[in-house]
Amino acid sequence: MLIRQAKLSEREELFREAYKEWSKNRTFEQYKADNSKEDEFGVRYVIEEDGKIVSSLIMLNLKELFGYKVYGFGSVLTPLEFAGKGYATSLLNDCMGKIDRENSIIFLYSEINPVFYERLGFKILPSYLQKDKKAVCMALCKDIIWLKLQNTSINRIPDYF
Repeated sequence: MLIRQAKLSEREELFREAYKEWSKNRTFEQYKADNSKEDEFGVRYVIEEDGKIVSSLIMLNLKELFGYKVYGFGSVLTPLEFAGKGYATSLLNDCMGKIDRENSIIFLYSEINPVFYERLGFKILPSYLQKDKKAVCMALCKDIIWLKLQNTSINRIPDYF
C-alpha cells in the first residue's frame, strides 16, 4: 500500500470516480470544471495498491479562523470494490498526520454516516452552524478551539466543498 500525492495524469480517473457519487445533475465536464478549481488551493492524495487507486481525497488549505490554520478534507472516496478494507481510514490518518493538529482545524462535510469520521476524532458541529442540508459539517480540533467554534457565527464556517 502506497500513500502519495495524486499525479496530474490521474486527475481524470479521480474525477470520473467522484462523478459517480457527486454529479448533482451536472455533466461530467461541468463537474470536472467545478472540482478542478479546488486544485488551486489543495492537494489530492491517493492510496495505490497493486497499481490501482483504491482511495482518494483532497486536502484543502482554507481561510484561517481564530488565528489557526484551517484545512478541509473533501471528496473522500473509496470505490465500492475496495470498500471495507480500511483504505479511507488509512488515507485520512496519513493526511491528518501531515497537519499540526495542535494549531489547526480540519473541516469536512460528511454525506455518509458521521460515525465513520467520529471514530477518527471529528465532531459534528451544532445544528445552528450547519450550512448544507445534505451533508453534515464536522470538525477536528483541540478542545479550546472547539469551544470557540461553538460560539462563532455560521458565516465563519466554510461553505460546502
